[in-house]
Amino acid sequence: MTSRTNQSRSWFLSGPVILACVVTASAAAQTVRENLGAVAVQPLRNEPPAKVVIDSPRAEPLSRGVVFIPYRTENLHIVPVVGPAALAVSPRIGHIHVMVDDATWRLADASGIPVIIMGLAPGRHTILIPLVNANHYPIDQDTVQVTVPPAIPQPETHERSEFSL
Repeated sequence: MTSRTNQSRSWFLSGPVILACVVTASAAAQTVRENLGAVAVQPLRNEPPAKVVIDSPRAEPLSRGVVFIPYRTENLHIVPVVGPAALAVSPRIGHIHVMVDDATWRLADASGIPVIIMGLAPGRHTILIPLVNANHYPIDQDTVQVTVPPAIPQPETHERSEFSL
């Protein structure tokens, strides 16, 4: 059994610890605005124009018939958000479209990863990549010309692969 003297000492020693916790908790109770500043999606005035920057397709995948096009954007975040309300968000948000040659179809992509196209016929192709806002309205664009080499015939083997059908 503890004596009254030991109990008094423990209360005497724990008092400053409790007081320090209360002071720390009140300091931590600041608002998010006080800690982090303005919310990141508040409208910003005079934003510079959005731009898409496309690198040349990578040579090694192209030699195998795969078009691998790295790109980046300036002053626009690529996100999968669409619709009129998204137009008011700042910093600006949008996505890209991908159009190959004169095809009637187009691809919309909001992943932010490089564009990868497979299965193009050998020959020269034009790939148009417009940067668009959340309502699919074009903001900027760039074009890439690629030449897909003819397929290299693979030597026939008579071995059966475990993945053969």
